[in-house]
Amino acid sequence: MGFLNRLFGRTDAARTDALRIYNTVMSQARLPEFYGANRAADNYDGRIDILSLHLSIVIRALNRHGEHGKRLAQAVYEVMRDDWDVALREEGMSDTGTMKRIKPMIRLFYTRMKAYTDGIDAGSIEQALHVGVLARDLDDVETDENSGNDIHGPFVAPLSAYAMACVRAIDGKTLGQIALAEFDFPHPPQR
Repeated sequence: MGFLNRLFGRTDAARTDALRIYNTVMSQARLPEFYGANRAADNYDGRIDILSLHLSIVIRALNRHGEHGKRLAQAVYEVMRDDWDVALREEGMSDTGTMKRIKPMIRLFYTRMKAYTDGIDAGSIEQALHVGVLARDLDDVETDENSGNDIHGPFVAPLSAYAMACVRAIDGKTLGQIALAEFDFPHPPQR
C-alpha cells in the first residue's frame, strides 16, 4: 500500500476508505473550537495532539472489528504517515531530514494512542490527558496560550468528556459505516 500504489496508479479499497476516514478526522481536528486560550495551543504540536486524539479513537474502533477492521486501521495509519511525510517535504526537507523527523513523530503518536486507548478502555481518558501522556505537566499550566504547553489544564476535563462522547458515537457503528465515514463527531467543547 502507500507510495508504490500511488506511483503505479493502483487503488486499494482499504486505502480509499482510509483516505475518507482520515479526511473526516482531519476536518474535525482542525475546528477552531479546539484551539486558543485555555485550549490546545494553536501551533504544530497542539494540532498534532488534537489530531492524534481523534485518530486514536477511530483506530481503536476499527481494531475492534476483526481482521478487516485491523487492515483498515493500518491503512488509516499509512495515510496519516504519508500525509505527515508530504507536509515535511513541503517544508523543504530532504529525504534524510524527513526520515529523521517522521520517526519520532510516529513514536509519539503511538505513545499517545496507547495511553488514550488504555484510558478509554478504563472508562475515561482524562487521566491520560492529565498525567503526561503528552509528556507535559498539564495541571500547572497558566492560561497564557504562549506557555509552551500544547493542551491547557482547564481544557483537560471538557476535552476528556468530548473524547468519550466520540468513543460512544463511533463504537456503535458497523465497520462499513466507519469505512464510509458515516459517523458524526459531537460538537467540540464550548468556550
